[in-house]
Amino acid sequence: MCEANDVEEPSELTVSGDGTWKKRGYSSLFGVTSLIGYYTGKVFDILVKSSYCNDCKIWTNKLDSAEYEAWYEEHVDSGNCKANHSGPAGNIEVSAVIEMFERSVENLGVKFRNYIGDGDSKTYSGVVNAKPYGEDFLINKKECIGHVQKRMGTRLRELVKKHVVETKTKAGKTVKRKSLSGKGKLTAKMIDKLTVYYGLAIRRNHDSVEKMKNAIWATYYHYSSTDENPQHEKCRSGEDSWCEWQKAAAADALGSFKHSYTALPTDILEAMRPIYYDLSKDELLQRCLGGFTQNNNESLNQLIWKISPKSVSGTSTIVEIAANVAACIFN
Repeated sequence: MCEANDVEEPSELTVSGDGTWKKRGYSSLFGVTSLIGYYTGKVFDILVKSSYCNDCKIWTNKLDSAEYEAWYEEHVDSGNCKANHSGPAGNIEVSAVIEMFERSVENLGVKFRNYIGDGDSKTYSGVVNAKPYGEDFLINKKECIGHVQKRMGTRLRELVKKHVVETKTKAGKTVKRKSLSGKGKLTAKMIDKLTVYYGLAIRRNHDSVEKMKNAIWATYYHYSSTDENPQHEKCRSGEDSWCEWQKAAAADALGSFKHSYTALPTDILEAMRPIYYDLSKDELLQRCLGGFTQNNNESLNQLIWKISPKSVSGTSTIVEIAANVAACIFN
């Protein structure tokens, strides 16, 4: 992929997209969505969506009057209406990305071939269904590695919450406890460690699906290993390996080697196995090839809300000014 502009046919670019809201949650009246060129790191397009217009609010008491109809027609035709989005705030990102894709050829002379997004498939499927470049133009989905990594932590924490057992105290009181958490089990620290290792397995091997898959399972078997039954065959070999067993093997010191950690219990490993299967599927890892992220979009989002803080109320005009100034600074 290149991002050259001096060609007759529209260039086909790779962009990352992300939305951010003035207010947390899905009750926000304003949202900002950006598309950033992955290789240039420049903001290609930015769009503010608003579901609120103060002028329209003032006229709510005259909705059924002929006077309102005449005013509203002029209000919309003149482009003064600030409400350019209807429906839930959660759909702002979807509609904004579609609109920016649809105007990319006219405004920028480019087409967006690869779209880097988070795990939410609504935006990507919305763009695909909109067919901004015609029936025969395939838009590819690329995963943000940061968001893929978070899935491991989320799934493991859900696993711990789901496995609850009831025990009785000496006083006969029934107590519920999480059977997979506790010392030597899936503690918060262990979950964070497995999540980081999962992300590193993808980042360090983003040129090959097989390499990514092998590295992901290496972390699983690494924490399945005991002194009596080491399972480090998938761990990277050599003196510079992250695996202490492989380091000892490279130094010909396995005879005196002892693991510095205790392997996870068998019941926990069995409970974790389906998660590792799901998060190492070819379909998912194929979208991780290239090692793409949405880091640029997230940095831009932070800059926008530094200029127009979320803690301070504002209109769509203020948000739009903040978004455009932030884009200029960012570029």
